Amino acid sequence: MRLKLSILLAFLLVFSAQAGSVKIFKVLPHYLDKDGHNTLSPSLFERDRYQSLLRLDQTKCSTIRFDIQWRNTLKNFDDLNITVEMRGAKAGAPTISFTEKISSKKSIWSRWTKVKIPEESFQELEGLGAWRVLIKDGDEVLKEERSFLWDPTPDPSLIKLK
Repeated sequence: MRLKLSILLAFLLVFSAQAGSVKIFKVLPHYLDKDGHNTLSPSLFERDRYQSLLRLDQTKCSTIRFDIQWRNTLKNFDDLNITVEMRGAKAGAPTISFTEKISSKKSIWSRWTKVKIPEESFQELEGLGAWRVLIKDGDEVLKEERSFLWDPTPDPSLIKLK
């Protein structure tokens, strides 16, 4: 009994001593068809098949939506937001950025935020080449997640804010 109690107490002390953090768990870029659907049925296999079809035939796409799973266990922030930056598939394509305000309350539970890119901006990209997602408090970057094609040092003259 004492051993179980001491293990439980040690576990609670270690768990409570960990510092809070802001974390991005998943970023799922989903192409949307002309009706705004990213899949035809609830099956994950069907979703992946349909996403592959949309990726290959861009004429069937209307836009793209980023589904972002994140968590804030650090503190309550004043101005917490998610920024999605994207570059087109062609060389020298400009960077397009979209920011969305998110809930600033800390929680032990993760949340999903969906950022839908306007259709005219998606058409301007001519295919998604690379993306980056930032969680910021004002101008301070708290967490970053990016695709493997994202160049960490883009040419500042190519950045186009919307």
